[in-house]
Amino acid sequence: MALTRAASAALIAALAGHFYPVVLTRAEWPDGTEFRHSGFGDISWDGQTWSGLDPLSIGTLGREELGGDTEPGQLRVAGTLDEVMALRAKAIRNHAVEVFFGAVTEPAGATLAADPVSLFLGYFDSRSITFTRTGDETLHDLVLGVGFGPSPRAGAVVTHGPEDQQAAYPGDTAGRHVIHALKRAFNPPIWPEP
Repeated sequence: MALTRAASAALIAALAGHFYPVVLTRAEWPDGTEFRHSGFGDISWDGQTWSGLDPLSIGTLGREELGGDTEPGQLRVAGTLDEVMALRAKAIRNHAVEVFFGAVTEPAGATLAADPVSLFLGYFDSRSITFTRTGDETLHDLVLGVGFGPSPRAGAVVTHGPEDQQAAYPGDTAGRHVIHALKRAFNPPIWPEP
């Protein structure tokens, strides 16, 4: 079994040889959904207008695996200190974010060569701000943690009742097997007895 993307034949053809990549980001903020892309100008796609110069630049996206464990990712926000601090003040936890990858017809263009493919669909999970000083210049980043899907442990439910016990051990009760479990954990039986 493999994890695949449903890229259209037109997108695959556009990616053959030399191509101009574009990243589109749909982010739900408390005050509305923003549609941004990594180029210049506006792109019309999926019934929306995606504005250029995306302030969300991809840091890392969570790695996909077939197992139950998920790995979080990060998106970095670029902007002036005032813009970054204003975004930091917004309550974004659990708001949706989706990242698409596609190709445009020219460098930093605004015309898609084909429909983009979804790279990541998840939610904003955390945020932090970092300051780095280089000489006289201070750089700042707002790092938004992103996750996808519920944690396997968050979705797990463990139940045990009389029906389960009767199915596994007919005629027995749950207490008979577990009543001395704690005692046995600290004072295991010695075999053979002295």
